[in-house]
Amino acid sequence: MAVLFFVMGRVGVMLSIDHSYVTVISPPSGLSLVAMLAFGYRMFYGIAIGSFFLNLSLGLPSGVAVAIALCDNLEYLGGAYLLRNLTDFNLSLSRRQDVFALVSLSAILATTFSALPGLAVLHLAGLVPAHEMGWYFLKWWVAGMLGVLAVAPILLVVLTHALPRPSRARLLEGVVLLGMMLTLLFVIFGTPTKHGHGYYPAALAIFPFIIWGALRFGMWGAALLNPIVAVSAIWGTKHGIGPFSASTPLDNLLLLCLFINVMSMIGLLLAAMGNEQRVAREELTQSRDGLESRVQERTAELAQANQQLKREIAERKHLESELLQADERQQRTIGMELHDGLGQHLTSTAFFCATLHQQLQAEGRTEAVAAKRIVDSINEATKMVRAFARNLYPAVLEAHGLVTALGHLAENTRALQGVSCDFHADPDVELQRSFLAINLYRMAQEAVNNAITHGQARNLRIELSQVDGLYRLTVSDDGVGFDPGSDWMNGSNEKARGMGLHNLQYRASLLDGTLSIHSEPQVGTTVTVVCPVEANP
Repeated sequence: MAVLFFVMGRVGVMLSIDHSYVTVISPPSGLSLVAMLAFGYRMFYGIAIGSFFLNLSLGLPSGVAVAIALCDNLEYLGGAYLLRNLTDFNLSLSRRQDVFALVSLSAILATTFSALPGLAVLHLAGLVPAHEMGWYFLKWWVAGMLGVLAVAPILLVVLTHALPRPSRARLLEGVVLLGMMLTLLFVIFGTPTKHGHGYYPAALAIFPFIIWGALRFGMWGAALLNPIVAVSAIWGTKHGIGPFSASTPLDNLLLLCLFINVMSMIGLLLAAMGNEQRVAREELTQSRDGLESRVQERTAELAQANQQLKREIAERKHLESELLQADERQQRTIGMELHDGLGQHLTSTAFFCATLHQQLQAEGRTEAVAAKRIVDSINEATKMVRAFARNLYPAVLEAHGLVTALGHLAENTRALQGVSCDFHADPDVELQRSFLAINLYRMAQEAVNNAITHGQARNLRIELSQVDGLYRLTVSDDGVGFDPGSDWMNGSNEKARGMGLHNLQYRASLLDGTLSIHSEPQVGTTVTVVCPVEANP
């Protein structure tokens, strides 16, 4: 442990931006936290020995090196204690709550446990002047946080996940992903021609690859790609290359920290959510397979068990409706996590940067302009996260019912798609959130998307009425239309019909309703759904 701590500490020194006692990233932070979690607090001794010799190699006096080694352990002991005693932390990071606990308790909170006493030691030793204490504290805190985010996940994955044995196709996909990502990282953080250019949007090009790795390769992908990106960004910034090397050291450090923090959280959260969905799918698949097996057994006794077979069919239909509702709940959960988790994290960061901007502005510092740009960028990112969360689950449906939700759908279509979309509902229609309401809303949403995407419509109209115990939902447009006699409509070509029409028909059948589509080429299309008012399992 002492040797590993020393070696990884020297790697962090190599990535130091200003060659001071405090580096921009502390790989031993992630290593030591995982060691405490996996092997217990007895790792304290090895960590202390490694920290002592690392501090000596930096030129610190022996007494100061001992004190700093003890201060470092406060961070690792505190982080491990918080995770073990305040949360039901799982070393495999298989749940979103594990990722949030690692980031909030260990990366953000516990890193202050060593920064405060450690800086006090350096100040008393005359190595850090009082007027630079704030700057050194920020660097120490950022170094510990980035060390946890970059190193801890990959070590936890190695300890808790079996080594994958990918197929040739998956292996080729991984090589392509890694090659494309390394090429992009070289262009952004390794191209000398970009020296001194603050082209911040270029860093956003990394995120699709992080998402790709997390969704396709799970926690292995997220944990492996995050440190590669972090080290590349720090290396480029150290050599004055890339989007985080064009401003003051304070701006560069804040932007670099924000970039790596958000990137790591997105990758780990997507991987954790993918694992949760996989487990849920396996459980549902087992339930479905068991149900199908029982249906097959009853089929052999059809003459004697006709009534039993009917009950099995009804049970299967109920299971299908439960699958749909489970999917809606999952989308709602993801939307809430994005809104309340990542959204709140970005909001907190924006508040911190706004405070910094006010302080710089009050002092008449020129950096206030850059700080204002940071605040604006974070606020824009917050809006994007919240818009994505609203699209995953329409919260207005739960709060105000279907009529209001459809009205918002029309408004959003006009605002976001730039097309005319009107909505009309009978005054006596009152339908709150339920199985019926969410399915009618999803069908309206699907019909509107098809009209804009495939029908190239410029004018749409959504209507909802209630007559004789039946709900009638109609979505009409003036798009290009299609031939009703084609294979796309008569069902002889299932693949040509697409998932959109399949979903509409499936949801209508679950509501015991009917779906009708009337279309004329170059005139438009009308989609009508009729279902009973009591269609709610």
